[in-house]
Amino acid sequence: METWIEIRPLEAAAGLARRAVERAAWHSIVRERLGEGVTVGYNPNGAPVLNGAPGYISVSHTRGWVAVVCSPDPCAIDIEPKARPLSDAATERYGFTTMEEWCAFEAEYKYEGLTGRPAPPGSVRFAPHDKLIVAVISDAPNQ
Repeated sequence: METWIEIRPLEAAAGLARRAVERAAWHSIVRERLGEGVTVGYNPNGAPVLNGAPGYISVSHTRGWVAVVCSPDPCAIDIEPKARPLSDAATERYGFTTMEEWCAFEAEYKYEGLTGRPAPPGSVRFAPHDKLIVAVISDAPNQ
């Protein structure tokens, strides 16, 4: 298995319908990339796990977008719109000053939920995207 990242725009939806659209979109990506026989379950920490295929998966979604990273090694992803302001809670509670710091924190949190251990120091990288901040922990090439 090679590591891959896929980011897709979503059709507009609101509330519970938005969550259903996001879930359907990333499940569709998994089926398209890995085949109909692969399903997604969840570990005790709530992190997605592949059933029927080797490897690891991580998912992120934000208004209008969904992202999936899949790798033979533990991985994590977080996306946020570049135009989104940093929340007061992120600033006050964690001391973050940029949305990039928040995305890195979220990716590290997901990695730890998947593996039960902290992400290796310096393992977060930012994949280029014109509209999103994309924080990734994996061996995937920039896309």
